[in-house]
Amino acid sequence: MHIIKEKGQAMVEFALVLPILLLLLCGICEFGFIFSNQILANNACREAVRYAAVHYKEDGLINVEQQANLIAENYSSNFKVLVTIPQTEEIQIDLTANVQLLTPFFTFLDDGNGYVQLTSQCTMRIE
Repeated sequence: MHIIKEKGQAMVEFALVLPILLLLLCGICEFGFIFSNQILANNACREAVRYAAVHYKEDGLINVEQQANLIAENYSSNFKVLVTIPQTEEIQIDLTANVQLLTPFFTFLDDGNGYVQLTSQCTMRIE
């Protein structure tokens, strides 16, 4: 009976599985990072619209918009705020953020520039 030596088998199998494992690990990290930034954007938008709703009548639109931008920038420097006053007694804030991807593997998520655009919108009655 002839015995076949299999010394390099584990190394070949590992080389075949390693790219899949790395892609899976990078995907988990990328998704977690984007999800974390979306939660930050939602919280910044909520806090900015709350400030704007409470202080709109005493400060005016220009000061409220500046303060809302400062609140959003405290969360992250890439958050930009747009304050809108519809015809009703409500104030609306649209927040946009460009978040840079951590890994180059998921370029299908972005517009080809390495950034994913996140948006958040909040509306609250003016007090």
